[in-house]
Amino acid sequence: MKVLLVASPKNYFGIDMFFRVPNLGLCSLAGNIDKELAEVNILDLIVTGKNHDKYFLKVVRSLNPDIIGFSSMIFQYKHLLSLAQKAKSIKPDVTILFGGYYPTIDYDTIAESDDMRYIDFLIRGEGELAFNEFLKAYKNSRDFSNVSGLSYIENGSIKHNPTGCLVNLDEMKFPDRSARLLNKGFHCMGLKSDAIETSRGCVYDCNFCSIRLMYGKSFRKYKTERILDDIRDAKKWGAKSLMITDDNITLDGNRFKELCEAIKDAELNIKYLLQASVGGIKSTPGLVKAMAEAGMKWVFLGIENALESNLDLMKKSNQFDTNDSEEVIAELRAHKITVIGGFVLGNPDDTEDSLWANYEFAKKVKVDLPVFNTITPHPKTKIREELDNLGLITNPDDYTRYDCWEVNVKTKHLSTEQIYKIRYDMNIRYFRESRVIFSLIKEYPFYFSKLIPKWLFIKPSDVFNSIYNKFPKKLSGKIKLK
Repeated sequence: MKVLLVASPKNYFGIDMFFRVPNLGLCSLAGNIDKELAEVNILDLIVTGKNHDKYFLKVVRSLNPDIIGFSSMIFQYKHLLSLAQKAKSIKPDVTILFGGYYPTIDYDTIAESDDMRYIDFLIRGEGELAFNEFLKAYKNSRDFSNVSGLSYIENGSIKHNPTGCLVNLDEMKFPDRSARLLNKGFHCMGLKSDAIETSRGCVYDCNFCSIRLMYGKSFRKYKTERILDDIRDAKKWGAKSLMITDDNITLDGNRFKELCEAIKDAELNIKYLLQASVGGIKSTPGLVKAMAEAGMKWVFLGIENALESNLDLMKKSNQFDTNDSEEVIAELRAHKITVIGGFVLGNPDDTEDSLWANYEFAKKVKVDLPVFNTITPHPKTKIREELDNLGLITNPDDYTRYDCWEVNVKTKHLSTEQIYKIRYDMNIRYFRESRVIFSLIKEYPFYFSKLIPKWLFIKPSDVFNSIYNKFPKKLSGKIKLK
Protein backbone atom coordinates (compact mmCIF):
# COMPACT_ATOMS: atom_id res chain seq x y z
CA MET A 1 0.00 0.00 0.00
CA LYS A 2 1.32 3.44 -0.98
CA VAL A 3 0.61 6.68 0.88
CA LEU A 4 1.38 10.21 -0.26
CA LEU A 5 1.24 12.97 2.37
CA VAL A 6 1.03 16.51 1.00
CA ALA A 7 1.80 19.92 2.52
CA SER A 8 0.45 23.10 0.95
CA PRO A 9 2.58 25.51 -1.10
CA LYS A 10 0.72 28.46 0.44
CA ASN A 11 2.35 30.22 3.38
CA TYR A 12 1.89 33.44 5.33
CA PHE A 13 2.85 36.19 2.89
CA GLY A 14 6.16 37.86 3.67
CA ILE A 15 7.29 35.34 6.29
CA ASP A 16 8.33 32.79 3.67
CA MET A 17 10.66 35.39 2.16
CA PHE A 18 12.81 35.00 5.27
CA PHE A 19 11.88 31.55 6.60
CA ARG A 20 10.72 28.51 4.66
CA VAL A 21 10.44 25.47 6.89
CA PRO A 22 9.35 21.89 6.05
CA ASN A 23 6.13 20.44 7.45
CA LEU A 24 7.03 18.61 10.65
CA GLY A 25 3.57 17.16 11.28
CA LEU A 26 3.67 14.97 8.19
CA CYS A 27 7.10 13.63 9.15
CA SER A 28 5.67 12.80 12.56
CA LEU A 29 2.78 10.92 10.94
CA ALA A 30 5.22 8.98 8.78
CA GLY A 31 7.42 8.17 11.77
CA ASN A 32 4.58 6.84 13.89
CA ILE A 33 2.98 4.28 11.60
CA ASP A 34 3.76 0.59 11.64
CA LYS A 35 6.23 0.24 8.79
CA GLU A 36 4.67 -2.95 7.44
CA LEU A 37 1.40 -1.13 6.78
CA ALA A 38 2.47 1.19 3.98
CA GLU A 39 5.17 2.90 1.99
CA VAL A 40 4.91 6.59 2.88
CA ASN A 41 6.19 9.56 0.89
CA ILE A 42 5.92 13.25 1.82
CA LEU A 43 5.54 16.01 -0.77
CA ASP A 44 6.08 19.52 0.60
CA LEU A 45 4.82 21.72 -2.22
CA ILE A 46 6.25 24.92 -0.74
CA VAL A 47 9.59 24.20 -2.45
CA THR A 48 8.30 23.06 -5.84
CA GLY A 49 8.48 26.46 -7.56
CA LYS A 50 5.56 28.09 -9.33
CA ASN A 51 3.93 25.07 -10.98
CA HIS A 52 2.73 23.39 -7.78
CA ASP A 53 -0.28 21.70 -9.34
CA LYS A 54 1.70 20.33 -12.25
CA TYR A 55 4.36 18.95 -9.92
CA PHE A 56 1.75 17.37 -7.66
CA LEU A 57 0.04 15.59 -10.55
CA LYS A 58 3.39 14.39 -11.86
CA VAL A 59 4.11 12.78 -8.47
CA VAL A 60 0.64 11.23 -8.29
CA ARG A 61 1.07 9.65 -11.70
CA SER A 62 4.57 8.45 -10.84
CA LEU A 63 3.87 7.00 -7.37
CA ASN A 64 0.30 5.86 -8.04
CA PRO A 65 -0.65 6.12 -4.33
CA ASP A 66 -3.61 4.31 -2.79
CA ILE A 67 -4.08 7.09 -0.22
CA ILE A 68 -3.35 10.82 -0.38
CA GLY A 69 -3.40 12.81 2.86
CA PHE A 70 -3.45 16.62 2.91
CA SER A 71 -2.41 18.74 5.89
CA SER A 72 -4.42 21.95 5.82
CA MET A 73 -4.60 25.30 7.51
CA ILE A 74 -7.69 27.38 6.83
CA PHE A 75 -6.31 29.59 4.04
CA GLN A 76 -4.74 26.57 2.31
CA TYR A 77 -7.88 24.46 2.22
CA LYS A 78 -9.52 25.50 -1.09
CA HIS A 79 -6.34 25.01 -3.09
CA LEU A 80 -5.69 21.61 -1.53
CA LEU A 81 -9.29 20.64 -2.24
CA SER A 82 -8.66 21.47 -5.91
CA LEU A 83 -5.64 19.15 -5.83
CA ALA A 84 -7.79 16.41 -4.34
CA GLN A 85 -10.28 16.90 -7.17
CA LYS A 86 -7.49 16.67 -9.76
CA ALA A 87 -6.09 13.56 -8.12
CA LYS A 88 -9.53 11.92 -8.26
CA SER A 89 -9.83 12.83 -11.94
CA ILE A 90 -6.72 10.86 -12.87
CA LYS A 91 -7.11 8.12 -10.23
CA PRO A 92 -10.82 7.81 -9.27
CA ASP A 93 -10.23 5.08 -6.70
CA VAL A 94 -7.63 7.00 -4.68
CA THR A 95 -8.64 7.58 -1.04
CA ILE A 96 -8.39 11.22 0.07
CA LEU A 97 -7.88 12.30 3.68
CA PHE A 98 -7.72 15.82 5.11
CA GLY A 99 -6.21 16.61 8.49
CA GLY A 100 -4.57 19.49 10.35
CA TYR A 101 -5.90 22.63 11.99
CA TYR A 102 -8.74 23.55 9.67
CA PRO A 103 -10.37 20.10 9.32
CA THR A 104 -10.12 19.79 13.11
CA ILE A 105 -11.79 23.13 13.78
CA ASP A 106 -14.48 23.10 11.09
CA TYR A 107 -14.97 19.39 10.42
CA ASP A 108 -18.76 19.53 10.71
CA THR A 109 -19.06 22.29 8.11
CA ILE A 110 -16.80 20.40 5.70
CA ALA A 111 -18.62 17.09 6.27
CA GLU A 112 -21.97 18.68 5.42
CA SER A 113 -20.68 20.37 2.26
CA ASP A 114 -20.25 19.29 -1.35
CA ASP A 115 -16.51 19.12 -0.68
CA MET A 116 -17.03 15.52 0.44
CA ARG A 117 -17.34 14.59 -3.23
CA TYR A 118 -13.54 14.73 -3.23
CA ILE A 119 -12.78 13.89 0.41
CA ASP A 120 -13.24 10.41 1.81
CA PHE A 121 -12.14 11.03 5.40
CA LEU A 122 -11.34 13.86 7.81
CA ILE A 123 -8.98 13.26 10.73
CA ARG A 124 -9.55 15.59 13.67
CA GLY A 125 -6.95 16.52 16.26
CA GLU A 126 -3.54 14.88 16.61
CA GLY A 127 -3.11 12.43 13.79
CA GLU A 128 -0.24 10.11 14.69
CA LEU A 129 -2.19 7.38 16.48
CA ALA A 130 -5.41 7.86 14.51
CA PHE A 131 -3.63 7.65 11.16
CA ASN A 132 -1.92 4.42 12.13
CA GLU A 133 -5.27 2.94 13.20
CA PHE A 134 -6.83 4.18 9.96
CA LEU A 135 -4.18 2.41 7.88
CA LYS A 136 -4.78 -0.82 9.80
CA ALA A 137 -8.50 -0.61 9.14
CA TYR A 138 -7.95 0.33 5.50
CA LYS A 139 -5.64 -2.61 4.90
CA ASN A 140 -7.64 -5.19 6.80
CA SER A 141 -11.34 -4.85 7.63
CA ARG A 142 -12.37 -1.51 6.07
CA ASP A 143 -14.30 -0.99 9.30
CA PHE A 144 -13.42 2.57 10.38
CA SER A 145 -15.85 2.86 13.29
CA ASN A 146 -13.11 2.50 15.91
CA VAL A 147 -10.65 5.01 14.42
CA SER A 148 -10.59 7.96 16.83
CA GLY A 149 -11.26 11.44 15.46
CA LEU A 150 -12.40 10.21 12.05
CA SER A 151 -15.26 11.88 10.14
CA TYR A 152 -16.70 10.32 6.97
CA ILE A 153 -19.87 9.47 5.10
CA GLU A 154 -21.20 5.93 5.33
CA ASN A 155 -24.38 4.78 3.59
CA GLY A 156 -25.37 8.39 3.02
CA SER A 157 -24.99 9.39 6.68
CA ILE A 158 -22.24 11.52 8.23
CA LYS A 159 -20.22 9.73 10.90
CA HIS A 160 -18.12 11.56 13.50
CA ASN A 161 -16.14 9.06 15.56
CA PRO A 162 -15.32 10.16 19.13
CA THR A 163 -12.14 12.20 19.49
CA GLY A 164 -9.25 10.20 20.90
CA CYS A 165 -7.11 11.03 23.90
CA LEU A 166 -4.11 13.29 23.48
CA VAL A 167 -0.99 11.28 22.71
CA ASN A 168 1.58 10.49 25.36
CA LEU A 169 4.65 12.28 24.02
CA ASP A 170 6.93 9.80 25.79
CA GLU A 171 5.58 7.13 23.45
CA MET A 172 6.00 9.13 20.25
CA LYS A 173 8.51 7.88 17.71
CA PHE A 174 10.87 10.25 15.91
CA PRO A 175 9.77 12.09 12.76
CA ASP A 176 10.69 10.21 9.59
CA ARG A 177 12.60 12.79 7.55
CA SER A 178 13.66 10.11 5.06
CA ALA A 179 10.08 10.04 3.73
CA ARG A 180 10.46 13.48 2.16
CA LEU A 181 10.60 13.54 -1.62
CA LEU A 182 12.15 17.02 -1.56
CA ASN A 183 14.88 18.28 0.76
CA LYS A 184 16.15 21.42 -0.98
CA GLY A 185 14.78 24.93 -0.67
CA PHE A 186 13.99 25.02 3.04
CA HIS A 187 15.83 27.78 4.90
CA CYS A 188 16.00 30.29 7.73
CA MET A 189 17.64 33.45 6.41
CA GLY A 190 19.45 31.36 3.82
CA LEU A 191 20.59 28.61 6.21
CA LYS A 192 19.24 25.16 5.35
CA SER A 193 16.37 24.49 7.75
CA ASP A 194 14.33 21.75 9.33
CA ALA A 195 11.83 21.65 12.20
CA ILE A 196 11.53 20.08 15.64
CA GLU A 197 9.07 20.34 18.52
CA THR A 198 9.76 20.24 22.25
CA SER A 199 6.18 20.59 23.53
CA ARG A 200 2.55 20.79 22.43
CA GLY A 201 -0.34 22.95 23.49
CA CYS A 202 -1.10 26.05 25.55
CA VAL A 203 -3.29 26.79 28.57
CA TYR A 204 -4.10 30.46 27.97
CA ASP A 205 -7.44 31.87 26.83
CA CYS A 206 -6.44 34.30 24.06
CA ASN A 207 -9.70 34.97 22.23
CA PHE A 208 -8.21 35.03 18.71
CA CYS A 209 -6.37 31.71 18.94
CA SER A 210 -7.57 28.33 17.68
CA ILE A 211 -4.89 26.14 19.31
CA ARG A 212 -7.21 25.02 22.09
CA LEU A 213 -9.58 23.60 19.49
CA MET A 214 -6.72 21.33 18.42
CA TYR A 215 -5.26 20.23 21.77
CA GLY A 216 -7.73 21.39 24.39
CA LYS A 217 -6.34 23.28 27.38
CA SER A 218 -3.15 21.26 27.75
CA PHE A 219 0.62 21.53 27.80
CA ARG A 220 2.78 18.45 27.23
CA LYS A 221 6.55 18.28 27.04
CA TYR A 222 9.09 15.96 25.43
CA LYS A 223 12.01 14.75 27.50
CA THR A 224 15.28 16.60 27.02
CA GLU A 225 17.29 13.67 25.66
CA ARG A 226 14.60 12.92 23.09
CA ILE A 227 14.76 16.54 21.89
CA LEU A 228 18.55 16.44 21.62
CA ASP A 229 18.37 13.23 19.59
CA ASP A 230 15.80 14.80 17.27
CA ILE A 231 18.11 17.78 16.71
CA ARG A 232 20.93 15.39 15.89
CA ASP A 233 18.69 13.61 13.38
CA ALA A 234 17.81 16.91 11.69
CA LYS A 235 21.50 17.77 11.51
CA LYS A 236 22.14 14.39 9.89
CA TRP A 237 19.83 15.52 7.09
CA GLY A 238 21.86 18.69 6.59
CA ALA A 239 20.02 21.23 8.75
CA LYS A 240 21.98 24.28 9.83
CA SER A 241 18.93 25.98 11.30
CA LEU A 242 15.80 24.68 12.98
CA MET A 243 12.34 26.05 13.63
CA ILE A 244 10.94 24.99 16.98
CA THR A 245 7.24 24.65 16.24
CA ASP A 246 5.96 24.72 19.83
CA ASP A 247 2.75 26.66 20.41
CA ASN A 248 4.10 28.28 23.58
CA ILE A 249 7.59 27.09 24.49
CA THR A 250 7.96 29.77 27.18
CA LEU A 251 4.85 28.65 29.06
CA ASP A 252 7.25 26.81 31.39
CA GLY A 253 10.17 29.21 31.30
CA ASN A 254 12.37 27.30 33.74
CA ARG A 255 11.97 24.11 31.76
CA PHE A 256 12.90 25.96 28.55
CA LYS A 257 15.93 27.50 30.26
CA GLU A 258 17.12 24.05 31.32
CA LEU A 259 16.59 22.80 27.77
CA CYS A 260 18.68 25.68 26.39
CA GLU A 261 21.47 24.80 28.83
CA ALA A 262 21.32 21.16 27.70
CA ILE A 263 21.48 22.21 24.03
CA LYS A 264 24.50 24.39 24.79
CA ASP A 265 26.24 21.56 26.66
CA ALA A 266 25.58 19.18 23.76
CA GLU A 267 27.51 21.53 21.42
CA LEU A 268 25.07 21.01 18.56
CA ASN A 269 26.15 24.19 16.74
CA ILE A 270 22.87 25.12 15.07
CA LYS A 271 20.65 28.23 14.95
CA TYR A 272 17.00 28.25 16.02
CA LEU A 273 13.81 30.09 15.12
CA LEU A 274 11.00 29.96 17.68
CA GLN A 275 7.81 31.59 18.88
CA ALA A 276 7.85 33.03 22.39
CA SER A 277 5.61 34.97 24.74
CA VAL A 278 6.62 38.20 26.41
CA GLY A 279 5.23 36.99 29.73
CA GLY A 280 7.14 33.71 29.69
CA ILE A 281 10.48 35.41 29.06
CA LYS A 282 9.81 38.23 31.52
CA SER A 283 8.99 35.81 34.35
CA THR A 284 12.14 33.69 33.88
CA PRO A 285 15.36 35.49 34.90
CA GLY A 286 18.38 34.39 32.88
CA LEU A 287 16.30 32.80 30.12
CA VAL A 288 17.38 35.17 27.34
CA LYS A 289 21.07 34.64 28.14
CA ALA A 290 20.54 30.87 28.07
CA MET A 291 18.65 31.17 24.78
CA ALA A 292 21.47 33.13 23.16
CA GLU A 293 24.12 30.69 24.34
CA ALA A 294 22.09 27.75 22.99
CA GLY A 295 21.85 29.32 19.51
CA MET A 296 18.31 30.76 19.62
CA LYS A 297 18.78 33.31 16.86
CA TRP A 298 15.31 34.42 15.72
CA VAL A 299 12.34 34.90 18.05
CA PHE A 300 8.81 35.56 16.84
CA LEU A 301 7.64 37.52 19.85
CA GLY A 302 3.93 37.87 20.56
CA ILE A 303 3.84 41.59 21.34
CA GLU A 304 0.22 41.57 20.11
CA ASN A 305 -0.51 45.29 20.66
CA ALA A 306 0.97 48.48 22.03
CA LEU A 307 -2.22 49.54 23.81
CA GLU A 308 -3.22 48.09 27.16
CA SER A 309 -6.91 48.29 26.23
CA ASN A 310 -6.36 46.01 23.25
CA LEU A 311 -4.28 43.56 25.30
CA ASP A 312 -7.19 43.39 27.70
CA LEU A 313 -9.63 42.77 24.84
CA MET A 314 -7.47 39.89 23.56
CA LYS A 315 -7.27 38.37 27.07
CA LYS A 316 -3.54 39.11 27.18
CA SER A 317 -3.38 41.73 29.94
CA ASN A 318 -3.14 39.05 32.63
CA GLN A 319 0.04 37.75 30.98
CA PHE A 320 2.10 40.91 30.32
CA ASP A 321 1.91 44.64 29.58
CA THR A 322 3.67 46.95 27.12
CA ASN A 323 6.41 47.78 29.63
CA ASP A 324 7.20 44.07 29.80
CA SER A 325 7.36 43.95 25.99
CA GLU A 326 9.81 46.84 25.92
CA GLU A 327 12.08 45.24 28.51
CA VAL A 328 12.04 41.81 26.85
CA ILE A 329 12.79 43.22 23.40
CA ALA A 330 15.71 45.23 24.78
CA GLU A 331 17.13 42.13 26.47
CA LEU A 332 16.75 39.97 23.36
CA ARG A 333 18.44 42.58 21.17
CA ALA A 334 21.23 43.03 23.74
CA HIS A 335 21.98 39.32 23.29
CA LYS A 336 21.93 39.71 19.48
CA ILE A 337 18.70 37.74 19.05
CA THR A 338 16.63 38.96 16.09
CA VAL A 339 13.17 40.06 17.20
CA ILE A 340 10.30 39.38 14.80
CA GLY A 341 7.54 41.34 16.47
CA GLY A 342 4.00 40.07 16.03
CA PHE A 343 1.27 42.72 16.25
CA VAL A 344 -2.48 42.14 15.94
CA LEU A 345 -4.41 45.09 14.49
CA GLY A 346 -8.08 45.69 13.71
CA ASN A 347 -9.57 45.47 17.18
CA PRO A 348 -13.14 46.83 17.46
CA ASP A 349 -12.17 50.22 18.93
CA ASP A 350 -9.09 50.77 16.75
CA THR A 351 -8.71 54.18 15.13
CA GLU A 352 -6.05 55.45 12.76
CA ASP A 353 -4.13 56.81 15.76
CA SER A 354 -4.25 53.51 17.64
CA LEU A 355 -2.97 51.59 14.61
CA TRP A 356 -0.09 54.01 14.18
CA ALA A 357 0.67 53.71 17.91
CA ASN A 358 1.78 50.13 17.19
CA TYR A 359 4.06 51.37 14.43
CA GLU A 360 5.61 53.97 16.73
CA PHE A 361 6.07 51.39 19.46
CA ALA A 362 7.82 48.97 17.07
CA LYS A 363 10.12 51.77 15.95
CA LYS A 364 10.79 52.94 19.50
CA VAL A 365 11.82 49.50 20.79
CA LYS A 366 13.65 48.65 17.53
CA VAL A 367 11.82 45.52 16.50
CA ASP A 368 13.97 43.96 13.75
CA LEU A 369 11.13 42.63 11.61
CA PRO A 370 7.63 43.82 12.55
CA VAL A 371 4.69 41.70 11.41
CA PHE A 372 1.58 43.89 11.41
CA ASN A 373 -1.12 41.25 11.19
CA THR A 374 -4.84 41.90 11.41
CA ILE A 375 -7.37 39.97 13.47
CA THR A 376 -8.55 36.88 11.63
CA PRO A 377 -12.05 35.73 12.65
CA HIS A 378 -11.32 32.01 12.61
CA PRO A 379 -14.38 29.76 12.87
CA LYS A 380 -15.45 28.85 16.41
CA THR A 381 -13.08 31.27 18.14
CA LYS A 382 -14.35 33.72 20.74
CA ILE A 383 -13.14 36.71 18.73
CA ARG A 384 -15.25 35.65 15.74
CA GLU A 385 -18.34 35.52 17.90
CA GLU A 386 -17.57 38.94 19.40
CA LEU A 387 -16.85 40.58 16.04
CA ASP A 388 -19.91 38.98 14.46
CA ASN A 389 -22.14 40.33 17.21
CA LEU A 390 -20.72 43.81 16.54
CA GLY A 391 -21.18 43.45 12.77
CA LEU A 392 -17.46 43.99 12.14
CA ILE A 393 -16.62 40.94 10.00
CA THR A 394 -16.48 42.07 6.38
CA ASN A 395 -15.42 38.72 4.92
CA PRO A 396 -17.17 35.89 6.76
CA ASP A 397 -16.86 33.20 4.08
CA ASP A 398 -13.79 33.45 1.85
CA TYR A 399 -11.30 31.54 3.97
CA THR A 400 -8.58 31.78 1.33
CA ARG A 401 -8.07 35.30 2.72
CA TYR A 402 -7.73 34.12 6.34
CA ASP A 403 -3.94 34.25 6.29
CA CYS A 404 -3.47 37.04 8.89
CA TRP A 405 -2.23 39.37 6.12
CA GLU A 406 -5.50 40.02 4.32
CA VAL A 407 -7.95 42.29 6.14
CA ASN A 408 -11.29 40.61 6.86
CA VAL A 409 -12.70 42.99 9.46
CA LYS A 410 -13.50 46.62 10.03
CA THR A 411 -13.54 48.58 13.27
CA LYS A 412 -16.07 50.97 14.73
CA HIS A 413 -14.04 53.78 13.17
CA LEU A 414 -12.22 52.34 10.15
CA SER A 415 -13.28 50.46 7.03
CA THR A 416 -11.50 47.36 5.79
CA GLU A 417 -9.90 49.43 3.02
CA GLN A 418 -8.64 52.02 5.49
CA ILE A 419 -7.06 49.36 7.71
CA TYR A 420 -5.40 47.78 4.69
CA LYS A 421 -3.93 51.09 3.51
CA ILE A 422 -2.64 52.06 6.95
CA ARG A 423 -1.06 48.67 7.46
CA TYR A 424 0.50 48.82 3.98
CA ASP A 425 1.92 52.28 4.70
CA MET A 426 3.35 50.99 7.98
CA ASN A 427 5.33 48.29 6.23
CA ILE A 428 6.70 50.63 3.59
CA ARG A 429 7.65 53.29 6.11
CA TYR A 430 9.20 50.91 8.63
CA PHE A 431 11.78 49.55 6.27
CA ARG A 432 12.57 53.05 5.09
CA GLU A 433 12.65 54.87 8.44
CA SER A 434 13.93 52.18 10.78
CA ARG A 435 17.67 51.60 10.70
CA VAL A 436 17.23 48.11 12.12
CA ILE A 437 16.84 46.49 8.73
CA PHE A 438 20.36 47.53 7.78
CA SER A 439 21.80 45.49 10.62
CA LEU A 440 20.07 42.44 9.18
CA ILE A 441 21.46 43.17 5.72
CA LYS A 442 24.91 43.55 7.28
CA GLU A 443 24.55 40.25 9.13
CA TYR A 444 23.16 38.29 6.16
CA PRO A 445 24.63 40.06 3.10
CA PHE A 446 24.61 37.02 0.84
CA TYR A 447 21.00 36.16 1.62
CA PHE A 448 19.72 39.70 1.19
CA SER A 449 21.64 40.07 -2.08
CA LYS A 450 19.38 37.28 -3.39
CA LEU A 451 16.26 38.39 -1.53
CA ILE A 452 16.00 41.96 -2.80
CA PRO A 453 15.91 41.05 -6.53
CA LYS A 454 13.39 38.32 -5.68
CA TRP A 455 11.23 40.82 -3.79
CA LEU A 456 11.46 43.21 -6.73
CA PHE A 457 10.16 40.45 -8.99
CA ILE A 458 7.34 39.27 -6.71
CA LYS A 459 6.17 42.58 -5.22
CA PRO A 460 7.61 45.41 -7.38
CA SER A 461 5.05 47.90 -6.04
CA ASP A 462 6.55 47.60 -2.54
CA VAL A 463 10.03 48.44 -3.76
CA PHE A 464 8.98 51.24 -6.12
CA ASN A 465 6.67 52.82 -3.56
CA SER A 466 9.44 52.73 -0.98
CA ILE A 467 11.71 54.68 -3.34
CA TYR A 468 8.87 56.92 -4.49
CA ASN A 469 7.96 57.91 -0.95
CA LYS A 470 11.51 59.14 -0.38
CA PHE A 471 11.18 61.85 -3.04
CA PRO A 472 10.24 65.42 -2.11
CA LYS A 473 6.56 66.22 -2.68
CA LYS A 474 7.18 68.44 -5.72
CA LEU A 475 9.10 65.74 -7.52
CA SER A 476 7.01 62.79 -6.41
CA GLY A 477 3.83 64.49 -7.50
CA LYS A 478 4.90 64.05 -11.12
CA ILE A 479 5.35 60.32 -10.74
CA LYS A 480 2.28 58.12 -10.78
CA LEU A 481 2.64 54.71 -9.26
CA LYS A 482 -0.11 52.35 -8.30
